[in-house]
Amino acid sequence: MASAEVLEAVLTEGRDKAISQAAEDERLLWVRQMRENFSPSALLAEDKSINQDFFKPEKVLFLDDKKWGQQERDLLYKGLEEYGIGKWRDISDNLLPRWDDQSLRVKASRLMGSQSLARYIGWKGTRAEVDEECRKNRELGEAIGCWRGGYLVEDDAGSVRKALAERNGQ
Repeated sequence: MASAEVLEAVLTEGRDKAISQAAEDERLLWVRQMRENFSPSALLAEDKSINQDFFKPEKVLFLDDKKWGQQERDLLYKGLEEYGIGKWRDISDNLLPRWDDQSLRVKASRLMGSQSLARYIGWKGTRAEVDEECRKNRELGEAIGCWRGGYLVEDDAGSVRKALAERNGQ
């Protein structure tokens, strides 16, 4: 009797495996049809399996890390002297091609010691003049409490505008 039970168990297991295999085959057929209908042709191998080469990049770009150093700083000083504040594209094109307009504006803002460069648009100055503007901005910012993180920072009360007007005798 034990052998009849064993035989029945073996047959049942075989039938279940056959059913499972049939279900799996049906699922794979459906997957292949969906891939064929909705995937780019380059994604699929001939048997409609996924072509892993599809995900490999055709071209590998090595990006060099941009580092801001003394040489770039010297070139920015030169650009401020030749082209002036606000001429970021000219400075980038002619002196610092690896740096975009926004990066140069931020770096110049640091050199000038002023968060806003609006009052300096078109201003040109030598390294000494740029450094002097930075010194004046720092002095003013510390006096009125608007010096933050190396910048003269505008506040809602207009303290910087008022102090600049007073300083310039207006």
